[in-house]
Amino acid sequence: MSRQPPITDSPWLWFALFSGFGVLLLFLTGGKYGSRQSRLEQKAQAQIALAEGMEILEDPSGRKTAQGAPEYSKLGQPKIPLAPLVVTLGLMFVVCLAMFVREQSGIP
Repeated sequence: MSRQPPITDSPWLWFALFSGFGVLLLFLTGGKYGSRQSRLEQKAQAQIALAEGMEILEDPSGRKTAQGAPEYSKLGQPKIPLAPLVVTLGLMFVVCLAMFVREQSGIP
């Protein structure tokens, strides 16, 4: 009678748990990180525009405007979305969970 190893010895279980937890965290905090990502992109785009020598003009009312400024990211709509990360982690979770179930059921 052979003794089966504990399920915690399976690497598929751990891959599935970590990727599932990552997907869960992205769903729970996705909105917060999306707006934070937009702000970080806006700062980086402004720094790049200044480094490229963008002209800043002041109109008669004292309002400063930038000539040749790039289109900045809008709040909540970053240029680098989190959706590809969610899809990748979700696929990883499904594949790892399927492999774990297959391993535990004894299907070769």
